[in-house]
Parts: sequence; C-alpha cells; structure tokens
Amino acid sequence: MKNVVSAGIVFALMSACSTTSLSEYQPVVDTFNSDMDNFETDLIQCRSIASAAKVKYDQAAAKAAVNNIFVGAILGAAVGSAVGAGTGNQGSYTRLGVASGIASGASSSSNEQLIARYGPNKIIDRCMANRGYAVLNDIGSGTN
Repeated sequence: MKNVVSAGIVFALMSACSTTSLSEYQPVVDTFNSDMDNFETDLIQCRSIASAAKVKYDQAAAKAAVNNIFVGAILGAAVGSAVGAGTGNQGSYTRLGVASGIASGASSSSNEQLIARYGPNKIIDRCMANRGYAVLNDIGSGTN
C-alpha cells in the first residue's frame, strides 16, 4: 500500500509542476493605438511578477494534490475494506479501494493545477493591459 500511495504522490507532484515556461508566454496585443516602444521591457517586468506568483501557485497545487491523494487513499481503503469484509478477498478490495481513492484524490486537485498552469499567464495579460496594451486573447491564453 505504501508503494501505491508513494506513486500517486509522485504523479501528483509531477502533474502540478508541469507547466510551460513563462519566458515563452506572450499576450496577443493589438498594436493599433499602442505605444510599442516599451513592449519588451513591460513584458519582461510582467513576466517577473508572474514568476513570483507561479512559485506560490505551484506550491499550493502540490500541497493540495498530496492532501487529496492521502485522503483519497484512506477513504478508498476504508470503503474497500468494508466492501470486502466477509468475502475472503478483503485485502484485494482494500488495495482496489486505495488505488481508486488515489486516482480520485489526484483528479480532485485539478483546480489547483489549472491555477498553477494558467494563473501566471493571466497575471501577465492583466499586467500588460494595466500598462496600456490592448490584450486581445482570452485572459491567460496568449501564445507560447
């Protein structure tokens, strides 16, 4: 059971941290009526702000994933054990419960993973808009 839980935690941590580089992200900006002289400087500064937030988002996503996987494993084990009680296969049911609990726990942290993935992009877009650029893409979905 420890191996299953450990594998689930490693998977969740890898999922939470797999994001594209902020140094490649760029909002789609309408150049009409925009002063593009400072665009690169502004973009670098906005990326810096987003990078600081990304660290916190990644930490929150990893923590949520670990917590959800742990709770899922415990609840899955309890349900599997209860279902398997008296069948002669209680251990198998318990292991199956742990595995399904881990899967459920990993998927329940998807909101935090989405925030970690797209939150910094949204920060860049909003930052650039605040600096006077007309950001045309949906917030957070520019180009990488």
